[in-house]
Order: sequence, then structure tokens, then C-alpha cells
Amino acid sequence: MSSTGKAMGIMALVFFCGFATGYLVKGLFEAGSAEPDTQLRIDATLQDLSKQLSLSPSQAEQVREILDDVIMEEAELLSELKWNQTEARERIAQYLTPEQNRQFVELMKAGFDSHLGRDGHESP
Repeated sequence: MSSTGKAMGIMALVFFCGFATGYLVKGLFEAGSAEPDTQLRIDATLQDLSKQLSLSPSQAEQVREILDDVIMEEAELLSELKWNQTEARERIAQYLTPEQNRQFVELMKAGFDSHLGRDGHESP
């Protein structure tokens, strides 16, 4: 296999692992602490990768360790993000009137971000 082919294969593997990890972390974040479900997804991802890339048992174990590490790192980042969002809401709330606070809480419950476009402005 040429070096270009190897590089493309590695890039594809990195992309796939990133995608798979994002999918796994999203599921973990949405489900709370769904450890068994996450492990099943990792197993399924490894099985697919092993089959399609003909990974050796050693390679599969290395990929598993990488996925486990990345999932834990991303879970920590998501936790920090959630904490930052909570802190921001509390800081905003201290400057609002009681009525604005009630409205603010309702906006946050309703998913105010879904009412905004990508640039942070109201969508038409």
C-alpha cells in the first residue's frame, strides 16, 4: 500500500473514531450514566471496525483503550460545559427583576437556544 493510501486510511480511521466517539458520548450524556449501554456501543463499534479493517486483537484492544480514554475526556468536558452554562444562568439571573427571572427560567426550560439561528439572532 502506498504512503498516500496509508495516510488516507489513517485519516478515515481517525474520522470514524471521532464520529463514533461523539455518538457514544452523546448517548452517554443524554442517558446520564448508562455504562452498560456505552460498553455495548463500544463493543459494536469495535466489532464493525475489526471486521471492516481486519484489525488484529492487539489493534482492537488499542482502539478500545483510545475510545475509552476519549469518552472519559469528553464526558468531563461536557460536565464542565454544563457547569459553565449553569454558572452563566445564575450570573445573568442576579441582574434580572423577579418577573424577568421567571421568564428567563421558562425560556431556559423551553430550550431558548432552539429559537435562535446559528449566529445567535432570532431566525425568521
